[in-house]
Amino acid sequence: MIRFLALAALLLALLPAPAAAQAYPVDDSASQVLNGTVRMRWDDPVPRPGASSTMSGRMTVIVRLDVSPWLGRSGRIYKKLAPQPQAPVRAQWTTRGVMQPGQLRDGERTLVYAGPIMSAMLEDTFRVTLQADGDRLPDHSRLEFTFEIELESP
Repeated sequence: MIRFLALAALLLALLPAPAAAQAYPVDDSASQVLNGTVRMRWDDPVPRPGASSTMSGRMTVIVRLDVSPWLGRSGRIYKKLAPQPQAPVRAQWTTRGVMQPGQLRDGERTLVYAGPIMSAMLEDTFRVTLQADGDRLPDHSRLEFTFEIELESP
Protein backbone atom coordinates (compact mmCIF):
# COMPACT_ATOMS: atom_id res chain seq x y z
CA MET A 1 0.00 0.00 0.00
CA ILE A 2 2.80 2.45 0.91
CA ARG A 3 4.58 1.59 -2.33
CA PHE A 4 1.38 2.34 -4.31
CA LEU A 5 0.93 5.73 -2.60
CA ALA A 6 4.56 6.65 -3.24
CA LEU A 7 4.21 5.69 -6.92
CA ALA A 8 0.97 7.69 -7.24
CA ALA A 9 2.63 10.74 -5.64
CA LEU A 10 5.58 10.43 -8.02
CA LEU A 11 3.33 10.21 -11.08
CA LEU A 12 1.34 13.26 -9.96
CA ALA A 13 4.56 15.22 -9.45
CA LEU A 14 5.67 14.39 -13.00
CA LEU A 15 2.44 15.59 -14.61
CA PRO A 16 2.68 19.07 -16.11
CA ALA A 17 0.96 21.79 -14.09
CA PRO A 18 -2.16 23.20 -15.75
CA ALA A 19 -1.40 26.35 -17.69
CA ALA A 20 -2.78 29.58 -16.30
CA ALA A 21 -5.64 30.93 -18.36
CA GLN A 22 -4.85 33.87 -20.61
CA ALA A 23 -6.44 37.09 -19.30
CA TYR A 24 -7.54 39.76 -21.78
CA PRO A 25 -8.37 43.36 -20.84
CA VAL A 26 -12.04 44.32 -21.18
CA ASP A 27 -12.94 47.79 -22.47
CA ASP A 28 -14.94 49.59 -19.78
CA SER A 29 -14.62 53.09 -21.27
CA ALA A 30 -18.42 53.40 -21.54
CA SER A 31 -18.76 53.01 -17.74
CA GLN A 32 -19.95 56.07 -15.85
CA VAL A 33 -19.37 57.21 -12.26
CA LEU A 34 -22.62 58.94 -11.28
CA ASN A 35 -21.60 61.00 -8.27
CA GLY A 36 -18.20 62.22 -9.49
CA THR A 37 -15.48 62.56 -6.87
CA VAL A 38 -15.89 60.35 -3.82
CA ARG A 39 -15.93 62.25 -0.55
CA MET A 40 -14.25 60.22 2.15
CA ARG A 41 -15.49 60.67 5.72
CA TRP A 42 -14.04 59.46 8.99
CA ASP A 43 -15.73 56.27 10.18
CA ASP A 44 -15.25 57.37 13.79
CA PRO A 45 -14.79 61.12 14.35
CA VAL A 46 -12.95 60.44 17.63
CA PRO A 47 -11.08 57.15 17.28
CA ARG A 48 -10.09 55.32 20.44
CA PRO A 49 -6.36 55.18 21.20
CA GLY A 50 -4.76 52.32 19.29
CA ALA A 51 -7.80 51.89 17.01
CA SER A 52 -7.41 52.31 13.26
CA SER A 53 -8.51 55.60 11.78
CA THR A 54 -10.48 54.53 8.75
CA MET A 55 -12.34 56.63 6.25
CA SER A 56 -15.16 55.50 3.96
CA GLY A 57 -16.85 56.86 0.87
CA ARG A 58 -19.57 55.68 -1.48
CA MET A 59 -20.20 55.96 -5.18
CA THR A 60 -22.51 54.56 -7.81
CA VAL A 61 -21.06 53.32 -11.09
CA ILE A 62 -22.89 52.18 -14.17
CA VAL A 63 -20.50 49.50 -15.40
CA ARG A 64 -20.59 48.92 -19.14
CA LEU A 65 -18.22 46.29 -20.46
CA ASP A 66 -17.64 45.89 -24.20
CA VAL A 67 -17.47 42.11 -24.51
CA SER A 68 -18.21 42.07 -28.26
CA PRO A 69 -14.87 40.40 -29.12
CA TRP A 70 -15.99 37.33 -27.15
CA LEU A 71 -19.63 37.16 -28.26
CA GLY A 72 -20.85 33.56 -28.23
CA ARG A 73 -18.02 32.38 -25.96
CA SER A 74 -18.05 31.62 -22.24
CA GLY A 75 -15.67 33.12 -19.78
CA ARG A 76 -14.96 34.59 -16.38
CA ILE A 77 -14.71 38.35 -15.91
CA TYR A 78 -12.67 39.75 -13.04
CA LYS A 79 -12.57 43.22 -11.49
CA LYS A 80 -9.09 44.45 -10.50
CA LEU A 81 -7.88 47.30 -8.34
CA ALA A 82 -4.35 48.59 -8.88
CA PRO A 83 -2.05 48.67 -5.83
CA GLN A 84 -2.24 51.83 -3.71
CA PRO A 85 1.21 52.27 -2.12
CA GLN A 86 0.30 55.29 0.06
CA ALA A 87 -2.81 53.86 1.75
CA PRO A 88 -4.28 50.40 1.28
CA VAL A 89 -7.87 50.51 0.00
CA ARG A 90 -10.73 48.05 0.32
CA ALA A 91 -13.68 48.16 -2.08
CA GLN A 92 -17.01 46.43 -1.56
CA TRP A 93 -20.00 46.60 -3.91
CA THR A 94 -23.52 45.44 -4.53
CA THR A 95 -25.00 44.94 -7.97
CA ARG A 96 -28.42 45.10 -9.58
CA GLY A 97 -28.03 42.95 -12.65
CA VAL A 98 -25.99 40.13 -14.14
CA MET A 99 -22.71 40.73 -12.30
CA GLN A 100 -21.85 39.44 -8.84
CA PRO A 101 -21.46 41.58 -5.72
CA GLY A 102 -18.10 41.33 -4.05
CA GLN A 103 -15.13 42.94 -2.41
CA LEU A 104 -11.40 43.28 -2.95
CA ARG A 105 -8.34 45.05 -1.66
CA ASP A 106 -5.94 47.04 -3.79
CA GLY A 107 -3.62 44.79 -5.76
CA GLU A 108 -6.24 42.02 -5.97
CA ARG A 109 -8.82 40.85 -8.46
CA THR A 110 -12.15 39.11 -7.92
CA LEU A 111 -14.73 37.36 -10.06
CA VAL A 112 -17.75 39.46 -11.10
CA TYR A 113 -19.21 37.34 -13.93
CA ALA A 114 -18.99 33.75 -15.15
CA GLY A 115 -20.93 32.32 -18.04
CA PRO A 116 -21.82 32.81 -21.68
CA ILE A 117 -21.34 36.15 -23.44
CA MET A 118 -24.72 36.60 -25.12
CA SER A 119 -24.62 40.31 -26.00
CA ALA A 120 -21.97 42.82 -27.06
CA MET A 121 -22.31 44.88 -23.88
CA LEU A 122 -22.47 43.61 -20.30
CA GLU A 123 -24.07 46.25 -18.06
CA ASP A 124 -24.80 46.54 -14.35
CA THR A 125 -25.04 49.16 -11.59
CA PHE A 126 -22.45 48.91 -8.82
CA ARG A 127 -22.97 50.65 -5.47
CA VAL A 128 -19.38 50.84 -4.22
CA THR A 129 -18.13 51.51 -0.70
CA LEU A 130 -14.44 52.38 -0.39
CA GLN A 131 -12.52 52.19 2.87
CA ALA A 132 -8.95 53.33 3.55
CA ASP A 133 -6.59 54.16 6.40
CA GLY A 134 -7.28 57.86 6.98
CA ASP A 135 -3.88 58.46 8.56
CA ARG A 136 -2.13 57.41 5.34
CA LEU A 137 -4.66 58.53 2.70
CA PRO A 138 -3.37 61.39 0.51
CA ASP A 139 -5.62 64.41 -0.04
CA HIS A 140 -6.21 63.40 -3.64
CA SER A 141 -5.75 59.96 -5.09
CA ARG A 142 -7.07 58.17 -8.11
CA LEU A 143 -8.19 54.56 -7.98
CA GLU A 144 -7.76 52.46 -11.07
CA PHE A 145 -10.33 49.70 -11.41
CA THR A 146 -10.04 47.53 -14.51
CA PHE A 147 -11.70 44.40 -15.83
CA GLU A 148 -10.26 41.35 -17.55
CA ILE A 149 -11.68 38.17 -19.03
CA GLU A 150 -10.43 34.59 -19.09
CA LEU A 151 -12.11 32.50 -21.77
CA GLU A 152 -13.21 28.94 -21.33
CA SER A 153 -11.98 26.43 -23.88
CA PRO A 154 -14.25 26.22 -26.93
